Amino acid sequence: MSVIRQLPRLVVDQIAAGEVVERPASVVKELVENSLDAGATHIDVILEEGGIRRIEVRDDGVGITRDDLQLALSSHATSKLSDASDLQAIASLGFRGEALASIASVSRLEMISWPRDAERAAKISVDFGTQSAVQDCAGARGTRITVCDLFSELPARRKFLKRPSTEASHAIAWVERLALVHSGVGFSVQHDGKMVFKVNASDDLSARCAAVYGTKLNADMISIDLPSEHIQLTARIGPPESARRDARKVHMFLNGRWVRDPRLLRAVREGVKEFVPHGYYPTLFMALNMAPESIDVNVHPQKTEVRFRDERMVFGRIVNGLRQSLAGANWSTRSAGGVGGAYTASSSAQFGGGSMSEGGGAYSQHPLATADARPIGAIDDTIGTQNFLSVRNTFLFREIEGGVEIIDQHALHERVNLEELRREIREGEVVMQPLLVPALVDLSREEVQSLVDNKAVFRKLGVDVSEFGTTTLAINGVPARLKKLRPESLVEDLLEILSQSRAPSPEQIQEEMLYSMSCRSAVMAGDYVGEDALRSLLKRGGDLPQDRTCAHGRPVRVFLSYVDLEKAFYRR
Repeated sequence: MSVIRQLPRLVVDQIAAGEVVERPASVVKELVENSLDAGATHIDVILEEGGIRRIEVRDDGVGITRDDLQLALSSHATSKLSDASDLQAIASLGFRGEALASIASVSRLEMISWPRDAERAAKISVDFGTQSAVQDCAGARGTRITVCDLFSELPARRKFLKRPSTEASHAIAWVERLALVHSGVGFSVQHDGKMVFKVNASDDLSARCAAVYGTKLNADMISIDLPSEHIQLTARIGPPESARRDARKVHMFLNGRWVRDPRLLRAVREGVKEFVPHGYYPTLFMALNMAPESIDVNVHPQKTEVRFRDERMVFGRIVNGLRQSLAGANWSTRSAGGVGGAYTASSSAQFGGGSMSEGGGAYSQHPLATADARPIGAIDDTIGTQNFLSVRNTFLFREIEGGVEIIDQHALHERVNLEELRREIREGEVVMQPLLVPALVDLSREEVQSLVDNKAVFRKLGVDVSEFGTTTLAINGVPARLKKLRPESLVEDLLEILSQSRAPSPEQIQEEMLYSMSCRSAVMAGDYVGEDALRSLLKRGGDLPQDRTCAHGRPVRVFLSYVDLEKAFYRR
């Protein structure tokens, strides 16, 4: 007696549904994407009890003919592909033809559609995989799909659903994502009779970002538009203060498809690493548009991961585009006493000029700007006349217009080092200081060879290495500008850069080396900085293209307004 059996069609569909239909939000995603593929200009989503009880999606798209209604609910039936060659250039959001069949196998589904050239609407119903006959009915132009009692006959699946409010938030999030990128289409979501999200078809990208991210945050976002022959990059990114440890505010799209590809996320983090603290993600909308034949979206059950034919070109475009755009952001260098805007020419040279603050506390010109400056940290009984106060040889406090500014001396020095090294690279090569006695570092044979193989890249950055025996590396020179750089620590960093899982390009090695050297050679927290050295550091820091963060995205400066201080002491 055979022990191998062909599974019934319904069981096959319910198994497939496990990959497609995880929760009500999955149903909303699939149905809304179908509406977009149908050319809809307005899509309404109605939820009851988070979508567990009922999901309804209405659109004004082209509709489905009466003859195709039954076929549309069959597994692997689609209008978007015809043969295998179509998989090489997928331009639609859906293409596998399994979503409707999967949804219908785990719910009670009704579909009513009225195509533009038909005389009347028609409907079909499915009760957990059991179809009814197609019938004529009343309806509106386009398609309306209602999904009720999701998983009610599959208790093992139903018990994994969360509270209705949680399920609703996931479903609404999918509509928000798709609304961001599909301009010209209006979207609305109602939950338990209350309108919770709406954008009009005429709303531009800024209005859509305001609806998703909030009006205040949208006002602080900068726009990025980088067209090219092979890839169009459009983005809006929020200021560093809006960054968070999770990626929930990162929305990336490829040809209108929302994607959550780990390699794209790495490219984003690489592009913003100088502006967002390590371990944080920015608030970001990013849309990439490429020729369909240059990508493969058929690599993940939920179609959220992709593959690129020219991965290096795409990732390089993202990294460089974000870096260059953020370097010129109006909040990349904060104005004294404010949260955005560049320093004026009169104030940047000394980190702020002299004036009287609103709160009545006077502050004088920076003391190190004059020849008779008193030592940093000197305190007398005249409150408010000292510009800078050094705390624990780490933080520099000063009163500026509107409040108090705190500068991290290490972060400032790190940023100064980075920008000065970059300037030297643009002008030729980094000036190297030969070591009187080469520093010798014992390594494995493979490590020595790896470093020597890249010595030409290192030389451009002012680092001269050579082989000194099969297991010893000689460091013969380091950048002249970096006084505190320890060759041994530099070697550790170089090995870490070269040991990345994917072989780094010369450009990546160079950039990572710049970060490492800038940090390693900066004064550290707790280091005493004398008057002359601090005067020099502040002067060098007065003309930076970006002075909000260090090379690793940590803040260089923090501003506390008088209002912040008054609230801290319950004075308002």
